[in-house]
Amino acid sequence: MGMKTIDSSKGKMRNTYMAILIPLGIAINFVGGTIASKLSLPLFLDSIGTAIVAAIMGPFVGAVSGVGFNIISSIVNGNILGSLFGICNIATAFIVGFMARADKFRTIVHAIIATVAVAVANALLGAPIAVVVYGGIQGSGVDLLVAGLLSFGNDILSAAFLARLPINLADKGIACFAAWLILKRLPENMRNLTGGKRANADA
Repeated sequence: MGMKTIDSSKGKMRNTYMAILIPLGIAINFVGGTIASKLSLPLFLDSIGTAIVAAIMGPFVGAVSGVGFNIISSIVNGNILGSLFGICNIATAFIVGFMARADKFRTIVHAIIATVAVAVANALLGAPIAVVVYGGIQGSGVDLLVAGLLSFGNDILSAAFLARLPINLADKGIACFAAWLILKRLPENMRNLTGGKRANADA
């Protein structure tokens, strides 16, 4: 009876935090992405919320928050095809979320590994989407690097990928380290919400 009560309590707490954190992650992504766009920064800043939610709630909840942002953002901006970048947010959520679930998002080394993995995944996935949706030039700070690489004889897909690699290292570094720092400072009960073995090991 006691175990069932505890499990029920944990389930209700997870559902409550899920209802709070999914829209919060969407809002953080929206604010960050808007700032980067308005200031034409060579960053995206639209996956910080995704990484935070994934680190706390796990990969699938993080992915829901990330894709939710991309869908809402594409509707607001009148570019439905832009929602395809939700694939990049899914990659971010899965890498950070599964690392957190496996208890491999605790140290600064873990945060660095997550940054590199997320950056490479986003560059690989984002480059072809940018070429298909925007022709490689999407009206952001990334375009300067793309144009520079094109001038050196790179094809548009290679230029889009190579331009995104260093930018994603910085951009996803901000997202991953923000998620890591927040996760470290959360109370223990909120660091056991990712599901899987990690929660059982820490309980």
